[in-house]
Amino acid sequence: MSEYAIEMNNITKTFPGVVANDKVTLQVKHQEIHALLGENGAGKSTLMSILFGSYSADSGSILLDGKPVEIKNPNVATSLGIGMVHQHFKLVQNYTVTENIVLGVEPTKGRLLDMKRARERVEALSSQYALKVDPDSLVEDITVGQQQRVEILKTLYRNANIIIFDEPTAVLTPQEIDELMEILKKLRSEGKTIVLITHKLKEIKEVCD
Repeated sequence: MSEYAIEMNNITKTFPGVVANDKVTLQVKHQEIHALLGENGAGKSTLMSILFGSYSADSGSILLDGKPVEIKNPNVATSLGIGMVHQHFKLVQNYTVTENIVLGVEPTKGRLLDMKRARERVEALSSQYALKVDPDSLVEDITVGQQQRVEILKTLYRNANIIIFDEPTAVLTPQEIDELMEILKKLRSEGKTIVLITHKLKEIKEVCD
């Protein structure tokens, strides 16, 4: 096993008139909460969008556990065990929690959807990681903090070992922020590697390695 879960070497990404990332190198160790700190517009989200396959770097390389990888799109990232919890959630409001979590990777029994098995797995993951969410609730009926937990469960359902959080506290109440900090610690204790994009020093001091 390599010392690092993630290595991004000399990553450069430009948009018309803007250099978002200029030869950025990042190393993240296994099973740590690693803060990616910077002001708005510093290029944090762009760098992590490259790791998640939403953007392609103009130059540079990525290694996961010491092995070079090409992450051409988010499906490739997912297959490599990378998940991302976006600042703006990607949920279908009139679907249930379970339906949102399995969307795109629905389990089947023969030709039929096996939602019973899916629901059981969602319940098991929710219990294992202390993510208290009713699998049968409609997303439109639950709080913002619970919707974020659904996004976290989506990554866990897809077997993510590396989870990127993009400014996760921006939409949360103070109590929900405290609960999220405990969730992050729980994920780390269960063996996950986390990158936390933020500009809030208080959160970094509380939870980051």
